Amino acid sequence: MTRLQIINYATFAVLMVSTFLGISTIWGLLFLYWVIPNFYSGHAFLISDIARDDDPVLFWLIQVTWVVFGIVLLVSDFVPALQ
Repeated sequence: MTRLQIINYATFAVLMVSTFLGISTIWGLLFLYWVIPNFYSGHAFLISDIARDDDPVLFWLIQVTWVVFGIVLLVSDFVPALQ
């Protein structure tokens, strides 16, 4: 098993445990992490690959949505009024 596979399995386990425990911060960090490579590659994945050059409106809608979801999930664990 490669190092990357081990990291993927560990990440999956952490996500499942955090979901079971109701800790959304991990998911928020993951949403924000997904945005970074998309900015550099110009590709996002929803149901299929969305290229920034082919469909810029949908690409940026996806990116903004991931950022908003990430921030909301991060903040929701620290601001009880948002839950």
